[in-house]
Amino acid sequence: MNIPRSVALAAVDWHLAQLAGETDEAELQTWLAASELHRRAWAHIQTTNKQFGTALTPAARAALLSPAGEQRRRAVKTLSLLLFAGSFATLGYQLPWRETLADIRTATGEQLTVALPGGGQLHLNTASAANLEQSATGLQVELLQGELMLNTASRAPAPNLRVVTAQGMLRPLGTRFAVQQCEGVSRVDVLAGTVEVFPSHAPVAANVMHAGQSAHFDEYRLSAPQPTQEERFAWTQGMLVATSMPLASFVQTLTRYRPGYLGCDPAIAQLRISGSYPLADTDRILTSLTQSLPVRLHSLSRYWVRLVPASQV
Repeated sequence: MNIPRSVALAAVDWHLAQLAGETDEAELQTWLAASELHRRAWAHIQTTNKQFGTALTPAARAALLSPAGEQRRRAVKTLSLLLFAGSFATLGYQLPWRETLADIRTATGEQLTVALPGGGQLHLNTASAANLEQSATGLQVELLQGELMLNTASRAPAPNLRVVTAQGMLRPLGTRFAVQQCEGVSRVDVLAGTVEVFPSHAPVAANVMHAGQSAHFDEYRLSAPQPTQEERFAWTQGMLVATSMPLASFVQTLTRYRPGYLGCDPAIAQLRISGSYPLADTDRILTSLTQSLPVRLHSLSRYWVRLVPASQV
């Protein structure tokens, strides 16, 4: 069973709050009861934190116990690696070391734009990682995690540009398209031009996707194309755009840009939301939801927030 990065960060934050005397024990127990992953992460911290706690310098301990802010957030991330990295292998957990060492990568909530050799741009979405390899045969982009968008529309057709995922290879032909590495499949959305898709176990027969098409593929085949939704890619402009989107779907999307747990009560899951929201400030987005919908925020810590009906006590 993997411990997601967000759960590790939340568990560490609870641990630090406990050290600082800021924890409401009832709220901690509620967080633990919410998920088996929460309980396993917490149990792991309890059995391993002492050896690291005694090794921290006074300055490091001060940063960890400081009020919320960038300094503390960096310290939480560092301590989460110290507490979890050493024993994940023996416990059957996994940490994304390839992603950590990638040529380009983004943290949760961060986007990055990179100029490609010879022209064009690569946009990397939140919590994503990719390797770039320039050789005599051309440029290869390997998507390790998350999502990217490639814009090669200003280039001539580029048969020497390849994008590799866990499920196969894509070759764009003067295009703008997005690739997302999902669980067991890769998602492709073509916004301009065409893209050839080669599943890894069917590398000879190319599947050609055209502008306006979206599909998934695994190692063997490409799914039937569906119409793509361009508003999904407002993230390249730092925005989240919704058009009559169910609140549960909106929250699920926002979770990708915010560390920790963010949930939605089933009673309000089907409320509809429309608008454009700046991803740089997810707290502001959540506050705006309470002003436009009959909902309120239930927060147990800075890494645990749940949207509930406004009438719920």
